Amino acid sequence: MVFHVERILKTLSWKGFLVFLVVALCSASCITQRGNLQIVDYTLLPNGKQTLGHDEGLTAFIFENNPRKRPFVQFLADKYGIGTYEDVQYNVDLDGHTFTVYLYDTAELNKYFDMSQFMVTQNETDANIVGSTAKFLGLSIVDDYNQDCLLSNSLYQNIAVKYLLNLKNEYYNL
Repeated sequence: MVFHVERILKTLSWKGFLVFLVVALCSASCITQRGNLQIVDYTLLPNGKQTLGHDEGLTAFIFENNPRKRPFVQFLADKYGIGTYEDVQYNVDLDGHTFTVYLYDTAELNKYFDMSQFMVTQNETDANIVGSTAKFLGLSIVDDYNQDCLLSNSLYQNIAVKYLLNLKNEYYNL
C-alpha cells in the first residue's frame, strides 16, 4: 500500500493559503476609513474655549497654518504689541466696537476639537519649516459683553469673519 502524503500536503497548503487570503481580505475590508476633510479657506467649529458666564464654548475660526511663515503668535505679537506668546488674547476695534480675540494653541485645538478629521494640504519637509509646526490655527472673537461673535445668529458674525479672513490673508502674504 502506497500513501500519497505529498499530495495531501499540497492540498492542505493550498487550502490554508486560500483561507488566509479570504480572512485577510475580509478583515481589510471591514476597517472603516477615517474621513479626512480639507479646510479650503476656513471653517467655523463650535464648543471651543469657555468664557465667563456662558456654559457653551466659543465658536472657533480654524484655518491651516503655513509652516514656511514665521509663527502666527509672533505675527500677532508684532502686529498688536502683545508682550507674551502664551495664552494670547488681545483687543481690536472694528466698526466702532471693541472685540477680544483669543488664539488657540495646538494643545487647546486638540482638546476642544477633533483635529484628526482634517487633512493638511501644505506638508513641508523639516528643512523648509521656518515657523511653527502646528498644522492648524484657531481664533475666537467676543464682543464687550462676552458674546460669541462667530455664532450664526450673532449680529457681529460678518464683521468678525471679515476681520479674521483679512488677518489670515495678511499672515499668508508676509
